[in-house]
Amino acid sequence: MVNPKLKILMHDRTMSPIKLIRFRCMSLMLVCLITLLTCQNIQASADDVSIFLGPPLGETIILGRDDGTVIKRTTKAISNAGVYSIEERTRLPVTEIEEGLFKGRNARIMRGEEDIVDNYTLQAVGGKIVITRCNEAETVVDLVNRKWAHRGDDLSGEYFEIKCRIIGEKEELVLGKMRKILYVETLSGVGNKVAKCIYKIASGLGVIHYEVVSPGDSLVLFTLKYN
Repeated sequence: MVNPKLKILMHDRTMSPIKLIRFRCMSLMLVCLITLLTCQNIQASADDVSIFLGPPLGETIILGRDDGTVIKRTTKAISNAGVYSIEERTRLPVTEIEEGLFKGRNARIMRGEEDIVDNYTLQAVGGKIVITRCNEAETVVDLVNRKWAHRGDDLSGEYFEIKCRIIGEKEELVLGKMRKILYVETLSGVGNKVAKCIYKIASGLGVIHYEVVSPGDSLVLFTLKYN
């Protein structure tokens, strides 16, 4: 599943497998996933998985990267069935680009003048949080099995398996409230390259931290900004 609105950020089709995996992770925000920590404190049950949906209706949280990228995540609606409609607006840092490399809206996005807009839904189903984007559904977290897998692709037609598992949980003060926190590890590979990612899910907010932690290739894709 690839968000077409993020494909404009890929202008080098000769990227290494590890960079392709990194880009794939960025496009899944949505979905996005968490930092390796020791399991402690509370045990989240399948019955309360819906607490990890968020942010609350009408509220916006700010995420970002060290390069100046800013992501604004807003819950625009919640259906009677409990489906959250999420909008994320990503603004790249202001930068100069080579003349003619991008045109029109793509150029404005790359210069940090216009947002990339990503719309998706989140819902709690049978002990899982499921994200649906571009009519494709993936599991963000599974409190029943605590291990799951889904399919990734490298944008060139090659597919690979992404293995996920919960590696820790705790309580933490986030945005002024004590919240349940889950940490998820993902392992994926293209060819003989394996990438490990960690993401962090907070009750009432959703995924608030996501990073690649493969040896020699660590990168924070986004993290919650306190404002």
